[in-house]
Amino acid sequence: MNIIAYTYEADTHCIGCTIKRFSDTGKVYGNENDIATFKSATDENGIRFEIEDSEGNFVQPVFSIDEWMELDAEHMEENPIQYLACGTCHGIIDTYEHIKNGVLL
Repeated sequence: MNIIAYTYEADTHCIGCTIKRFSDTGKVYGNENDIATFKSATDENGIRFEIEDSEGNFVQPVFSIDEWMELDAEHMEENPIQYLACGTCHGIIDTYEHIKNGVLL
């Protein structure tokens, strides 16, 4: 199980675009007058836990085992090949191909 993307601002974004926007750049967090300042924990891509997007929602990881595709019969028949695309760069993050009885619908 690994992170394949992130969700923020009501869309899904690739790791690269998320790093450009939210990566921990070594800034010190907290009040500069405090005796002890801290840096919040980050995931394996350098994205801080509990960081918020511009809408005030947490940036959430999408894992390789998450179901991002439409799995109902109507969507699978209309669109048997589905793509998870980045809302920023529009690159394809992942692809799902619906195969029934060994045949791509």
